Amino acid sequence: MTVEEPTPPPPITPGVARALSPLVRRIANKGENEDEPGLNTYLIGIDEIVIVDPGPGDADHLDVVCGCGGDRIRWIIMTDTRPENAGGALKLKELTGAELVAPAGFEGADEILGDGYKIDATEFRVMAMALDADAGEYVFILEQERSMLSGDHLADSVPESLPARVKSFRLKSIAPGHGQYIEDAKAFLGL
Repeated sequence: MTVEEPTPPPPITPGVARALSPLVRRIANKGENEDEPGLNTYLIGIDEIVIVDPGPGDADHLDVVCGCGGDRIRWIIMTDTRPENAGGALKLKELTGAELVAPAGFEGADEILGDGYKIDATEFRVMAMALDADAGEYVFILEQERSMLSGDHLADSVPESLPARVKSFRLKSIAPGHGQYIEDAKAFLGL
């Protein structure tokens, strides 16, 4: 009997929405090279949608996000306040009327994001976990799917205190800021 290798995920195509789970869709922005994917923007939910990391404000990208979520987009949050992650937040808020929940000091926010902040939607709950609240760096836990939306905060290494802080959530997957969805959060985080 032979053991089959797992099928690799399809390539990430900038500007094309891809369902990653029942509640999560990803739309990658264009990278520096037009054919390469850049930052991942995530849409969580079906009846009510939260946008995670709207991106740098590229009009084409925001049009795709709005086309996928329309008037169901209710909240906008970001894992980091750098322009790459949050540059499009105010424009997306203007286009959708969504509530912008951002760290203290982010100009134009409707509500201040803090450690433990929760968005309770009809189908899901998202909880913010501050990595560095002063720098506006967060990860988000999608409780119903036991998934973490990490932005680029795990790109170089896993913050030392993070595994212990997320252990009780029994995470199954990680949605990173760049690249493919990580199906085995436990192995990735060393839990």
